[in-house]
Amino acid sequence: MQDGLKDINSIKFKTIFSKIFKKKITIGYFSFVVLTVTSLFFTACNQNKVGGSDQTVSADQVKIDQADSITLLISKDGHTKARLKTKQFIQNDGVNPPYLDMEDGLIVEFFDENLKVESILKARTARFYPHNNNILVKDSVVVISASGDTLKTQELVWNNQLQKFFSDVPVTISKDGSQSYGSGLEANKDLSWIRILQQRGTLPVASDQLPQD
Repeated sequence: MQDGLKDINSIKFKTIFSKIFKKKITIGYFSFVVLTVTSLFFTACNQNKVGGSDQTVSADQVKIDQADSITLLISKDGHTKARLKTKQFIQNDGVNPPYLDMEDGLIVEFFDENLKVESILKARTARFYPHNNNILVKDSVVVISASGDTLKTQELVWNNQLQKFFSDVPVTISKDGSQSYGSGLEANKDLSWIRILQQRGTLPVASDQLPQD
C-alpha cells in the first residue's frame, strides 16, 4: 500500500486520465491520481468486489464529470483513512456543496494508522462530499469490523473529521453473539465503541466502558 502511494506527483496525468475516464476532466476537487494494483481487502471483501478496476483516484483537487469502476482514497491530515470502491459515480457540481452520486453499489475499507483494515462498509447507494470527505450511504448498509461485529441499517453517515459513523434511522448491532436494536447510533469506525439511541436488547460492554461511581 505504501509503495502504491509513493511518487504520486511524478505520475503523468494525461496518460492515466485517458485510461480511466470517458469524459473530459478539469482541475477541481481531487488532488492527484495514482495507478495501483495493491489490495487490502478482507477475504469476504474479495468475494464481493464492486467493479473490477485497480485504478485509484485520491480525493482532493481534481474535478471529475463521470467515471466507471475506480477507487477513491480518502485522507485526513495527510494520512489515508479509507478506500472507497464503486462501479460508477457522477459529479454534481452545480450545487453547494458539490457531491458525487454513486448508484450502483460501493465498498469502503477503513484503515488504522498502520493501513490495516479495521472495518468494511457495503451499501447500494452513496453520496460523497469531496470538500470534507464525508459519505452518506443508503439502502442495505452493512458495516463489519475486523473482529466480526456487525452494524446493519438503511442509512448511515461517515464523518471523516470525527472518524465516526452516525445514523438517525433504525439500526441493528450484532456483537459477540448478542443483538441490540435502536433508533439510531454513533460509533467509531471499528465498532469497538457504540452509542445506541433508544436501545432495545443488550450488548457486551468492556469493563473500561462501564459507568464509574
